[in-house]
Amino acid sequence: MLESWLSALPLPTLLIIVLTAFLSGVLHGATGMAGGIVMTAILSSVLGIKQAVPIITCALIFSHFSRLLLYWRDTDWAVAKRVLLFGTPTLISGAVIFSILNPNIIAAVFVLFLLSSFPIKYWARKHQITTGPKLLATASVVWGLLAGNVVGPGLFLAPFLLGTGMNRLTFVGTLASITLIMNIVKLSVFGMTELLSSQLLALGALVGLISVPGNWLGRSLLTRLSDTHHRFIIDAITLMVIANFVYLAVK
Repeated sequence: MLESWLSALPLPTLLIIVLTAFLSGVLHGATGMAGGIVMTAILSSVLGIKQAVPIITCALIFSHFSRLLLYWRDTDWAVAKRVLLFGTPTLISGAVIFSILNPNIIAAVFVLFLLSSFPIKYWARKHQITTGPKLLATASVVWGLLAGNVVGPGLFLAPFLLGTGMNRLTFVGTLASITLIMNIVKLSVFGMTELLSSQLLALGALVGLISVPGNWLGRSLLTRLSDTHHRFIIDAITLMVIANFVYLAVK
């Protein structure tokens, strides 16, 4: 069934999907975030946002799992447990809301989310926030609601994770563990709606497998990056993705 469905897609579209999957894997491995957002931006333009998000949710399970294996020893499991404990209930609610939203509204939500991530990040950096258990729990509740509706909620959660004092390797591993569980829960919710078909699920698995080698390449790049370069890359990519979602929201 998937084979016949893929054969109906134009060859350029298939090549874009394959290339996007690999390059997003590299980006995810090198930054710990933004790969899923970039993948969503490109595939939404090709397939439509309501189809792209379930595909990417499935694909990211493979990507996050492979990245978690790479950074297993660096992961802060106590922080990951607290985020998931407080964020999962709102994550489920957010995924249900996503299933009934109009595609243009979803694109607008992505834009608002990405725009708001900038002042949050710069405020956190300027004030050098220290994230204690209560602040992390509160941020996790908000993160969960965002996670159900958008791809890349790690942009919101990142300042609070870094505020615990973790370095960039621990950050990537911890975020990978959190987002792995997040996407499993999210995909389960989508499976109970009309959003997820067997074709989209299979394509998501294919995209995820293609992204795995990219994760390994991305890790080698991360070890060569400074924390400053790491932040700059994420900010630059975020600006480009915002422009794409503005286009999707108004077209």
